[in-house]
Amino acid sequence: MDSITYLLSAFIAIFSTSKIIELYYKHKSLAIEKEKLRIDKLKAHARALNIIEKEEFLKFKGKKIEDKDAFEVYCSRLLSAMGFENIEFAPFVADGGKDVIATKKGEKYYIECKLWDWELENHHVERPEIQKLVGAMYRDGIKKGKLITSAYFSNEALEYASGLPKEIEIELINGDDLMLILRNLRKEWIPIMIDENLTPALQ
Repeated sequence: MDSITYLLSAFIAIFSTSKIIELYYKHKSLAIEKEKLRIDKLKAHARALNIIEKEEFLKFKGKKIEDKDAFEVYCSRLLSAMGFENIEFAPFVADGGKDVIATKKGEKYYIECKLWDWELENHHVERPEIQKLVGAMYRDGIKKGKLITSAYFSNEALEYASGLPKEIEIELINGDDLMLILRNLRKEWIPIMIDENLTPALQ
């Protein structure tokens, strides 16, 4: 009986080990398949991103976003993807200095959006545009702001922004920066851009 019990125990041990190994490899195989699917999805997102980036670049260069209001809508969606909340368009006031008001981590921001014509020889945002934004911020006690443009900033504008007092924080975002932000925000931004309910305003 002892030998039979021993053989039976050995058989059970071998059978159990075999089953464990089988289950392990089955689980590993499923994990590999899931990883392959994940990689395929990432590749698909990357391809979509490249297409969207080209389209976004052409929107600026080809001037498909042709008016100020459409560009403000575009920037507001970008800000949403960047984690900003309570996004609203500022009431129109001549030389008001701000187009969009938004908050992030409890801090209120003033954002000015400048759609510039790429075909103009001097397609730079100049110092006075930043001064208007800073003036609006000082007037309302706002500490942080952004100026977003489809073009570039002049050297004088950059020097002015860098020399502002420490209590005023202004981020200047040019056309190249927009493309970089788009790439960094791929997971949040792609669904927004391909949502049919959101894209018509940008077409």
